[in-house]
Amino acid sequence: MADEDGKILQLVNELEKISSRLNYCKEQLIELKRKKPQPVVQAATIEKESHTRNTTWEYPSHKPGRKEGLEKMIGLGVLQYSGIIALVIGISIGVKYAIDKDLITPAARIGLAYLAGIALYFLSVRLKKKYHVFSAILLSGSMASLYFTSFAAYAYYDLFNGGVAFALMLAITVFTIYSAIRYDREIIAILGMAGAYTIPFLISVNSGRADLFFAYIILINIGIAILAFKKSWMSMTGLALFASWILFFGWGFLQYEKENTGLAVIVVIVFNLLFSFTTIGYAIHKKREIVFNELSQFLLNDILTYGAAILIFTNIYNDAVADVTGFAFVFFVLQAIAVRLLLPTEKLLLNSLIVFSLLALIFYIGMKWTGMPVTMGWLLTAAAAFVIGVLGKINWLRFSSVLITITALGKLILIDRGLLTPGQKIISYIVIGAWMLLLSYFYQRYRKQLLETKEE
Repeated sequence: MADEDGKILQLVNELEKISSRLNYCKEQLIELKRKKPQPVVQAATIEKESHTRNTTWEYPSHKPGRKEGLEKMIGLGVLQYSGIIALVIGISIGVKYAIDKDLITPAARIGLAYLAGIALYFLSVRLKKKYHVFSAILLSGSMASLYFTSFAAYAYYDLFNGGVAFALMLAITVFTIYSAIRYDREIIAILGMAGAYTIPFLISVNSGRADLFFAYIILINIGIAILAFKKSWMSMTGLALFASWILFFGWGFLQYEKENTGLAVIVVIVFNLLFSFTTIGYAIHKKREIVFNELSQFLLNDILTYGAAILIFTNIYNDAVADVTGFAFVFFVLQAIAVRLLLPTEKLLLNSLIVFSLLALIFYIGMKWTGMPVTMGWLLTAAAAFVIGVLGKINWLRFSSVLITITALGKLILIDRGLLTPGQKIISYIVIGAWMLLLSYFYQRYRKQLLETKEE
């Protein structure tokens, strides 16, 4: 007891010392606050400003700041973008007018267009130090002008051979890439490349050389791919993706002939490879996860590739849609395998490609055959999906196997009952019934593993 009393007494003494020290600190703080001068004038100013703000009668939407913000947006944004687009279009239409009216020689027309583009470039250099953004806009217009002038000089006037034209456009592409990175402005790439895509249609009717036109577009897309590897500029890659495929589909619907099949196939393959790299190349380069916009553009590129292949081959033979769909199944499977091996952490991309593969196989079977072969093919697809889902621990794939099985049974009952022979009906019902019982057994036998484990 004596020891405990001693400890208590010791603790009480310590608390008293701490309390005394705390009181001393408080006194020192109060003394310092008294000696510090009060900002009377500043407080009065704040009070006056507060009074002014509180007594204003204007609604927030009528405040001068709103008007200044709108004027700033128009003066510093809309005007410069619209102006450079209008200027480039004006140059192109001027060239077209000279073509139609035969006012000057072809060499003079091209020379004047080059002169306009070079003048824009030097103006952008002169203004770069003080007006960085405006200089970038002028530079993009200059690159667009030089692009379409080089294309026109070769495709429409034969002023120089293919090697010179390729070297010129390659140099412009490299310089545009360099400038976009140096300025760190996506707008240079967007306006420069967009002008390069669209201007050939403004200066003249298509020359008929589809090979030259698509070589020109592919060269631009190579520049886009290089930029996309360096910068995460999704607006630029999206614009390039849409513009390139729109140009291809426009040509395909309006001018495609059977003798152009080889060219069309090459263009589709190159487009798909370029934009597959363009959409996810930056994420791979930076070793980060693929974001939703990159994923959506990657998958859209695959869908457009499928549509382009259908457009090409439906003009050749009747059963092309089924064959293209079957090829698409193989292509999606190969993509899924590549993603699984090279990008093992990209589960969403992998699952999306598995969905594409599954849908392509189901539609291929439905388009290629009729009756009992379709039912059996769908059941085999369901079995493969279930096995892969179990081995890969992909819950949704197992469930899709069940849905495919139910669809096959529904088709057998509603559609095939009037088409199949009695023997085919017997076999189909027995096979479907046995497969459904087998599925049920697996769910009963491995309920804990299948239903209670989370997907990896």
